[in-house]
Amino acid sequence: MKKIKDYNNFANIKFNVENNTFKLYFKSELVSESKFQINKPDYFFDKKYIGLFRLKTLTKFRNKGFGEILINNIFDYVKNNLKLNHIFLNVYTNNTPALNLYFKTGFSIFGKYDDDDESYYTLVKIL
Repeated sequence: MKKIKDYNNFANIKFNVENNTFKLYFKSELVSESKFQINKPDYFFDKKYIGLFRLKTLTKFRNKGFGEILINNIFDYVKNNLKLNHIFLNVYTNNTPALNLYFKTGFSIFGKYDDDDESYYTLVKIL
């Protein structure tokens, strides 16, 4: 399995933000993306924060490091451009590949919830 280091170098990777979507391209092909929303303090959390949702990597680019690169670019953008320090997302408790990625990039469990037949975690990353 090819890892990111096998894809020549990082010169072929581009990070972009448009229409409330973080996007990662490799050689002009979209490989990974996540929607986001800026949330004001609310009943859930008492500070302004970013909510990530629909984070995905195209199947042929999975397990190669692109998801991690996308997330790390999101961290940099949120901290340096949006000047926010908290990122939240929800993930099903049985989605082991996603959980492994999120924990590897520094997310921690904020809460566990049950919705109908499925359980999910709310994860938080403090920048």
